[in-house]
Amino acid sequence: MKKILSVIVFSLCLIMPAAAKISFGAFDLNSNDQVLFTLKQNMSGTSSYSSLFYSKLADGESTQSPELLTCYPEQMELLEEGTVLQLRNRYGNGRYNTKTDSFEWYERTAGIPVNSLPVSPYSISSDGKWLVKIEKYSLSTGSLVIQNIQTGKSAVLCESVRQSYKNLPVKWSPDGSILIYEKEGSVYFCNPEAVLRKVEMDEKYRKIGRGSINAVNWASEKNLIYIDDYLVYQINAKELYTLGLYSGVIGQGKAIGRLPSQFNSASDRFSVNSSANSFVIVQNNRLFTYLKIQNQKHSCDYMDVIYSRPYTDSSASLIDYYIFWDASDQPVLWLEKLPYDGSREKGAVYKLGSRTIQVLEIEDSGRPFISPDKNRVAFYAGAAIYVYDINTWQRVAELLGEKIVSAIWLNRNVMFVGGEKTIRRWNLLSNTSEVTMLSSAIAGYWEGTDGTIVADTGSQNYYRYNSEKHTWKKTSIANADAKSQNGRYRIFAGTTANKQYENALYIRTLTKKAVTKPLYKESTQKTAEPKKIALVFDAYDNADGLSEILSVLRKYNVQGTFFINGEFIRRYPAETRQIVLNGYQTGSMFFSMTDLVNNPFVVDEEFIRRGLARNEDEFYNCTGRELSLYWHGPYYSVNNDIIKYSATAGYSTIVSYSRLNDSELLDKDTKPEQIIQDYCSTLAKTGGGVVPVSVGFARQTRTEPLYNYLDLLICALLDSGFEFVDIQEL
Repeated sequence: MKKILSVIVFSLCLIMPAAAKISFGAFDLNSNDQVLFTLKQNMSGTSSYSSLFYSKLADGESTQSPELLTCYPEQMELLEEGTVLQLRNRYGNGRYNTKTDSFEWYERTAGIPVNSLPVSPYSISSDGKWLVKIEKYSLSTGSLVIQNIQTGKSAVLCESVRQSYKNLPVKWSPDGSILIYEKEGSVYFCNPEAVLRKVEMDEKYRKIGRGSINAVNWASEKNLIYIDDYLVYQINAKELYTLGLYSGVIGQGKAIGRLPSQFNSASDRFSVNSSANSFVIVQNNRLFTYLKIQNQKHSCDYMDVIYSRPYTDSSASLIDYYIFWDASDQPVLWLEKLPYDGSREKGAVYKLGSRTIQVLEIEDSGRPFISPDKNRVAFYAGAAIYVYDINTWQRVAELLGEKIVSAIWLNRNVMFVGGEKTIRRWNLLSNTSEVTMLSSAIAGYWEGTDGTIVADTGSQNYYRYNSEKHTWKKTSIANADAKSQNGRYRIFAGTTANKQYENALYIRTLTKKAVTKPLYKESTQKTAEPKKIALVFDAYDNADGLSEILSVLRKYNVQGTFFINGEFIRRYPAETRQIVLNGYQTGSMFFSMTDLVNNPFVVDEEFIRRGLARNEDEFYNCTGRELSLYWHGPYYSVNNDIIKYSATAGYSTIVSYSRLNDSELLDKDTKPEQIIQDYCSTLAKTGGGVVPVSVGFARQTRTEPLYNYLDLLICALLDSGFEFVDIQEL
């Protein structure tokens, strides 16, 4: 089996196209031996953008590490009661001070980050004084750390926490005074000040109860809601320490209602209004139930079900959802969908009551951002960001001009909007915006003889750099004429032996001793080709998780190949077409789910030919397209005879790098981080190969399917230095 795979890998490497790399673009050298240049990283797993750098030359090289003049807003947070805007990306953390209108890099990576990963989320307290993050110490795990933003002091809340690129297992109280966190299957609370001063009560006395972070939510500053099994508890924030000390005697809080069905915090989520008498329970990301407590005197009564219905949209699959409440305490449901016709993701907004009322639908939309006063919602769609009143669903304001990357509310009337080109401060009252920082630039120029820097963001939009405040303002330029030499030096982009770079930027000395040096030494160091892997998704007979898989692949700009079984085509024709219309290569996984090696039937050449042909016909009748001539047996179970039979039918057999793969572990409750760790370590030994992920969870007992952690798998593989390619390029 290994020998056959190696032959396929060798032959298919011959047609592999050039991979995305780091490249130097425009540059300008002035008479004072100062150079501006752009650098673009087009890598899988993260945003592609062009950054502007400044460097001072002496003795044929840069006098210090080049200074980064732009800051792409991959993540934004408000610190220190909203006076500081933090911008984070692959190069580090920068902070813009709203009082002084100035920007400084707080942390900067050394050199050029080559294996770029998405920026991990932070959880910031509402007052901007505290942050929680995961400090990664392995490919998929790390320590949950709380930190004082002003002093930088930190403390570890718990070890061996699964890394996440979505959300952290914590929830802040609305006033930022209490943190709820998940640890080893239970939820705890703490006072951040007491934790850092090391005077906090022992953790065993701060336990709220069993479950994940999904089991708790703040209704208000005063009240925390905790759900255990069927019962809903209300806990007064002032009584948390009393509850922790005497939970064995007084229980888990005041029971205020009973759910009609069991709540599983591993797969279910809930939202509660500020009065703690209305709830929306979402079970298994599919069943939406709106409940009310009519009689709070009888704490064990079942809640009244106002609305309950599963997601059943025949035009689109569900990716994610968000719930918030209007001024009348009516829940609003925001659904993020992926259309079956292959078009971009869209958002749909509904008011929940005894029936649902759709109030909005948005094409190509991102997630919603709720204003601090809870009365407005912002979202971006393509090259615009919109703000709506949650109560009337009338549009309040809109900002156009460029594709939006991130956004954050400063207050009810002001937002910071991070775009692909600029970062703007947007005043909704006057509907005016002001550029404070540049996200990226396609070129930089020297203007005049005083060392003034001007950047070009495209479409004849120019910005002048304030070298004291490190900010940018809109300007015009008379002559954007870049120079490559000044009599002492000449700058040029040349070839490099480094496989991770498309080119390198060189400095050629024209006086004294002639010499040519790279601006970045590492950009010319010879490196080996990265090990190549192909993500393979096996669709057996269940489509759960497919929309999330397609969404993550698009977000991370990663290729994938889907192997489709006949059972999947027959049961899920819309989802089969959805895979094709989203542009992904499809291979065959036979017409049924039978194990071709371990079964009582005669598996001869005729059986294999007929099985492959039947799957071809069913796929064509469903999609109007042909399956590619790659296949693998269900559960990757084949032998040499089966491989020979399929070859006579025109197929190349794809085998997994290991029998210990996602398909083999469907009936075992193996943690996803363990599978990811095994994948990375084994692939490192084999030099790359196929990385299988199963779609759906039919016939398996695993509570945490690997497809739910596809982003974590992708990032771990990138962190291990692998390069994603199509199956035929492997």
